[in-house]
Amino acid sequence: MGTHYFLAVRIPRQQSAIIQSLIKQECSRMPFKRWVHPFDYHITLAFLGEPPSGEHLLQLSDDLSEIIEGRLPSFHLDFAGIQTFGAADSPRILWLGVRPSKTLMELREEVYSCCIKNGFQLDPRPFKPHITLARKWDGKDPYLNPDGWNPESIPSFEVPAIDLLQTNVNEEPKYKTIRSFPLTGADS
Repeated sequence: MGTHYFLAVRIPRQQSAIIQSLIKQECSRMPFKRWVHPFDYHITLAFLGEPPSGEHLLQLSDDLSEIIEGRLPSFHLDFAGIQTFGAADSPRILWLGVRPSKTLMELREEVYSCCIKNGFQLDPRPFKPHITLARKWDGKDPYLNPDGWNPESIPSFEVPAIDLLQTNVNEEPKYKTIRSFPLTGADS
C-alpha cells in the first residue's frame, strides 16, 4: 500500500485535549477496537488516496494555493452531537459532529472541485462534516450512545487554514501536515 493523502481542517490542540478528556470520562468503557489519537482529530474535506504521481500532488497544491490563500475567509466552527456510521448496534465509526456552516460547505466545494479538476477520484457521497473518534465496535452488547456527554461545552474554534495531510500508518499520531493553505483573516 502506498502513501495516502487528504485535505482537512485540523482540530486545534486545545479542543482536542478537551475532547480527549470527555472521552476518558464518558466513553472509555466503550469497546471500540481503535481510538483516534487526539492530535489526529480533523474534518476531511477530500480524501485523495495515493496520487498518480508527485506531479499531480504538486499541481493540486499550486492550484489550491491560488484558490484559498488570501481569498477565502477564516471562520469559526461549533461542535455538535456524538453520532455513528454503520449498524446502530455495532457501528463502524464513532464521531463528533460540527454545527452546519455555510462557509465550511462552500470551502469544501472549492477544495473538492479543485481536486476533481486535477484528476483525483473522490468519494461522491454527500459531505457530512465530522471528527472520527473511534473505529470498529467490538462489544458483546449492542452499542448505546454515551449519556451525559455535552459536545456543545467544547469551545468553538477558528479555522485558520486547510491542511494537506499525509498518512503514516506505522506512526502515532499518524497524520503529518505536508502543506497548509492559510485562510484570510486568521488569528496569528
